[in-house]
Amino acid sequence: MSGTLGYDFRHGTWLLFASYLFWLTPLIDDCYCTRIRGIHDRKSGFVQSTGISNHLRRSAVYSAIAGIQPTGDLHIGNYIGGIKPAVEYQTAGGALNVLIADLHATTEHNTTVNLSDSIRRTVATLLSCGVDPDRSAIILQSDFPEILELHWILSTVISIGRLRKLANFEHRQVAQDGDSVAEFLYPLLMAADVLCSGSDSIIAGEDQLSHVCVIREVAKKLNRLAGSTVVCIPDMLPNTGFRVISLDGRGKMSKSSLQACSRINITDTEETIYQKIKVAKTSTDDTSSTEVTNLRRLLKFFSGDSGANIPGDIQFSLLKEHLHQVVTTYPRPIRQRYNEILLDDTAVSSALKSGRTRMQPTFASI
Repeated sequence: MSGTLGYDFRHGTWLLFASYLFWLTPLIDDCYCTRIRGIHDRKSGFVQSTGISNHLRRSAVYSAIAGIQPTGDLHIGNYIGGIKPAVEYQTAGGALNVLIADLHATTEHNTTVNLSDSIRRTVATLLSCGVDPDRSAIILQSDFPEILELHWILSTVISIGRLRKLANFEHRQVAQDGDSVAEFLYPLLMAADVLCSGSDSIIAGEDQLSHVCVIREVAKKLNRLAGSTVVCIPDMLPNTGFRVISLDGRGKMSKSSLQACSRINITDTEETIYQKIKVAKTSTDDTSSTEVTNLRRLLKFFSGDSGANIPGDIQFSLLKEHLHQVVTTYPRPIRQRYNEILLDDTAVSSALKSGRTRMQPTFASI
């Protein structure tokens, strides 16, 4: 790999399908899961544990891992569902780790998006939203070969049939003759991300429930076959955010949508936000429709309790006017900070270097 910012970035152009994953470990009084030096001590082609690691998990403050694909500019759905809860966790004193999942982003290819630039913009957005590199770790997935090693080992403890049963992959009809192996094994790479980090809990949206089940399943099988506790078995916790619908009403707001007006990016200009909200779908007289309800939820989120005072029979044009005001005002400091970071040649590379240094011992101990 080569770098343009004094840091190793993976160059190339890829099709970056968006998927936001958020994993969080709560503040708990105790944990019975100890970490074992076992992954690199193989016996009979698998794993042999040689004893408990001296590096035990802290008993008072637990770590959280948030995973984000660098698949383009982050939107308000990403902010509501993951970034804001992550920053709140950091503010509460938790040890936050944010994984930039660049390997996940290369599942399929596209010549229209440059991965290294997308990584840079993603990190800049995280920093501008309040992720503090002095208190938290922002790490690049491809910097840790331990993830791929564990990914391979996990592939030996799960069947092809089990992966085929995943709801997401049945819907996408993965594992057909023309599909890539990487896309089929996507859940196992996600499992390796979580298990290498030693997280005790996972926060994920409902669309990730089947993946979380697989993570727990392979963790249990790995420990059973190893004859000891090699990895923690993470629990699932509910996500504190909510599912943001695209402005065109076609499912969840997504970075991968070809319709740019279907999402509001965190770093969009005020004029761009105005134009997107103006054309947001409300072509119905039903004030309780999914599209209108989505706009109301966004208004309440960005305005606080004042959003609840909007009358139920408000004209859609007035609803959009109120929404435009709060959506442009709320992220204004974020946009300003984002532009400043992009002008700083060292901010992004320094944050990634700091995160890699901080987390290397943890990943190496797996």
